[in-house]
Amino acid sequence: MLDSAGGGRIALHCLGGQGPPALFVHATGFNARTYGPFVSGLAGQFTIWAPDLRSHGWSTPPRNGDYEWTSLAEDLLVVVDHLEIKTGELDCVGHSIGAATLLLADAARPGLIRRMYGYEPVMWRPGEAFPPGQNPLISGAQKRREVFGSRAEALERFASRPPFSTCRSDALHSYVSNLFEDLEDGTVRLRCRGAEEAQVYDGERVSTNDKIRNCKATVVVGKSGDHGFGNLGEPAAEALDNCRTIDYEGLTHFGPLEAPGRLSADALAALSGS
Repeated sequence: MLDSAGGGRIALHCLGGQGPPALFVHATGFNARTYGPFVSGLAGQFTIWAPDLRSHGWSTPPRNGDYEWTSLAEDLLVVVDHLEIKTGELDCVGHSIGAATLLLADAARPGLIRRMYGYEPVMWRPGEAFPPGQNPLISGAQKRREVFGSRAEALERFASRPPFSTCRSDALHSYVSNLFEDLEDGTVRLRCRGAEEAQVYDGERVSTNDKIRNCKATVVVGKSGDHGFGNLGEPAAEALDNCRTIDYEGLTHFGPLEAPGRLSADALAALSGS
């Protein structure tokens, strides 16, 4: 556990692998351990280190109540310093908020990232972000069911309906297995509570692409063919000078759980510079 820049504690997981270190950062509501098959695909060439963002997984809420994404990016700098990764040598992979906060960390410490693969980094053009409290994902998070009788019950429910019904079975099993904590009465509860997830969505508004225009890293941005969430990845890609995009028709924003082998292979290619 590391000290968060906002107070509280940040959990850092070593997810195994061989080779030089690479940093992986998860999506909102997920945690470092919910991506089993995808991360396993990365571990053949890298030692994978992965933090849990504030209030996610095994990390605690920030004592200062700050969930703005630029502040979450400060925690990634704490992780980088702990791992003694020098500026210009960070190879990293991120999903959604994970990809966005990695880019924001590079903005806070120019030249930090060497190579990166980001699947649909959530980033806005200036003036296009939702005003405070207006992100439509906030209300959904506040209403989210948190407690299930068992992981098996949760797995059955998630597998039966979107957005998780399109996920590969082993990836969904990894997701559900690590998403919950055990309660004393035998039930299970989401590690990332709905009220705190809502605050993370509200903090999204500061993730704007004007902040990353000086990023010189080699970046590959993956984009799904499902634009129900908007054209995710495009604002980040258009702000980066050294970026190429991969379009994944047939996938959704949960691509790392739908096609973990394909996406991890593309991520490895991006980190190897091929």
